[in-house]
Amino acid sequence: MQKIFTLALALAPALTFAQFQELVIEEVPNNGLVKGQTWRVYALMENPGDVIDAVFGEENAPLRLHAENGFYQHPKGGALASEVQRYDVEQDRSLRYDTWFTIGKADNYLNKVSSFPPDLSFDAFEAGGDFETNNGAWFVVPTEFQAIAPPDRKILLMQLTADGPIEGVINLHGREAQTFDEAGNIVGSVTPIQVEGVKLELPPRD
Repeated sequence: MQKIFTLALALAPALTFAQFQELVIEEVPNNGLVKGQTWRVYALMENPGDVIDAVFGEENAPLRLHAENGFYQHPKGGALASEVQRYDVEQDRSLRYDTWFTIGKADNYLNKVSSFPPDLSFDAFEAGGDFETNNGAWFVVPTEFQAIAPPDRKILLMQLTADGPIEGVINLHGREAQTFDEAGNIVGSVTPIQVEGVKLELPPRD
């Protein structure tokens, strides 16, 4: 699986970004339980069924996220939403506003998101600092339901909490929605999606 993922990113020159529309930013009211503002960041796709399976950084397209006054990180949270236990969230309301990365899901329940390479370091990020990589990603297998755009076409990518401005740049990998025949076979070829240099700025400008 890791080899397939590496190969997919290597095919970048042949990929398309037309199916990705924009980042959608939604504020999550935290009612003062934690300091600062909490935001969820979504990829808005062209069609339901389009897929985002990785948010990545590579040598020619590094990924970087920076909070001017640091990110809020809950002691029971994690860098990935798959590490945030739903039970703990129900017991501790402030954990709802932890900062994390994901694809499609907001806690550990049936969440298959993981990092690549497996030893990708989130230490500085988990301490409230920046996250940067030019050789890593968080991802899911593209056939996972959580990678597929629902009817509203939004795929959740991250939740960020900080007391002050946030800025960064991310890169997205996926594929266009597939068409199937009556027997369940894919009709046509699979068209990959790759878009680089997507800028993020929070709070969003009017």
